[in-house]
Amino acid sequence: MRASVKDWTVRGMAFCRSRLREEWATLLSTTVGTALVCFAIVALVVPYKFAGAGVTGIALITSYLWGISPAWFITVGNALLLLWGWRFLSTRFALWTLYVTVLTSLMVPFFEWFRYPVIENTLLAAILSGVVSGVGFGMLFRVDACSGGTDVVVMVAKKRWGVDVGAMSFYINIVILLGSFAVVTLEQMLLGAFLLYIETMVIDNVVRSFHRRTQILVISTRHREIAGFIMTELERSATLIPATGAYRGASVEMLLVVLPRRQVPPLKRFIASVDPTAFVILSEVSEVVGEGFKSWLHV
Repeated sequence: MRASVKDWTVRGMAFCRSRLREEWATLLSTTVGTALVCFAIVALVVPYKFAGAGVTGIALITSYLWGISPAWFITVGNALLLLWGWRFLSTRFALWTLYVTVLTSLMVPFFEWFRYPVIENTLLAAILSGVVSGVGFGMLFRVDACSGGTDVVVMVAKKRWGVDVGAMSFYINIVILLGSFAVVTLEQMLLGAFLLYIETMVIDNVVRSFHRRTQILVISTRHREIAGFIMTELERSATLIPATGAYRGASVEMLLVVLPRRQVPPLKRFIASVDPTAFVILSEVSEVVGEGFKSWLHV
């Protein structure tokens, strides 16, 4: 029995180490992202009584009414919703959401220990809050984690009833935002809505920027040399696609390659040096999944 327990312990520790090696980037991203969100709540939302959305919005209402820390309602609310929706969520998503929930309950009181300078222009405070929290949420969403709360409700509703995620999230947040009018002024509610708009825009840009790549189509008589440069110097692969010119009817080889943006200038310089008459099309792609890029395991 002792040997069996020891064996299971060793296996469990080995599993945890292997998962940590695979998910170290997720751990870093969720930790920093959660810290930014908590900082924004304590330093840039609560002092100006901006309205909020989701569980955080309800926590802000309780804070404005009774002066209690938002950490209490965020922790309890997220824990209850996570317990309710656990069986409908993937294990990975649920565990990372649990980690973010626990971390939030610790970080909000931590940031409350400090005093922060007052921004006289409340519009600038709302913009700054939207940017900071948007970056934080974006870091969570890009590694397929979330801060819990109403996101759990939306994800469960999508799995069970196939509802549109964006629409349901919008309606829930609008109800909470309007409900905050009972404890804040109309100006504060409108600034809260503006804050959420900025936050959404920043989240979208943060999530896309991590996966954005450049797709390049090259039509050149020196396509073999260009492909060789891509494979040897840039250490990337490329695809040759047979094509036919519409004007002359001549057969050509079109080269297709997807590169990180930092590798585009060297390729353009090389193409200019070997074939200044080459026809090159560059376009931004929001996401690339496959070998050398984003793994299918994280889709």
